[in-house]
Amino acid sequence: MPGRNFFSHPEKRLYLGGVALMVLFLTLVFGWLFTAVTAALLATVCLVVDTARRGVSALLARRRRTGWLLLALATVPVSLLGLLVSYAIGLFSGGLYVDKSCRLQQESYDGAYRSQHAAETDRWFPLHNKCNADFDLVPSWVNPALAICATLLTVSIITIIVATVAHLRAPKPRPNS
Repeated sequence: MPGRNFFSHPEKRLYLGGVALMVLFLTLVFGWLFTAVTAALLATVCLVVDTARRGVSALLARRRRTGWLLLALATVPVSLLGLLVSYAIGLFSGGLYVDKSCRLQQESYDGAYRSQHAAETDRWFPLHNKCNADFDLVPSWVNPALAICATLLTVSIITIIVATVAHLRAPKPRPNS
């Protein structure tokens, strides 16, 4: 039935109605900003998953340039989000009052050690927020996660550039005259 469109199926109309009611409910309960951010995140996740799926399909069909380009495009937002979340967790570990955070972790706060090593807490990488010489408030997984996500992001961007240049330089098929 080629003449039928999306809205001619009643189950699809019901699905869209349910989605609309859910959006209305979220907007009434949490406000429009929460709903907009949630919708944007869900749309991004759907695009990333679809792009990765199409990239794998292209690689399996031996369309290498297209496949690697799509996989790199899917990796960029994921690695960027991982980088931002890990950095925020590491940056804000310890909060405003480091001495209280150290006591909450049942560690001794050494003010003399912190003043001697003040430059360590001001660096961008690796992140440290130490209570004393033996205990760091920054979780141990943050710095490796930062390195991995930054590497993934860099490799993805390089792959996108290389695939785009290769696509632009590829000879175009000439129409038969």
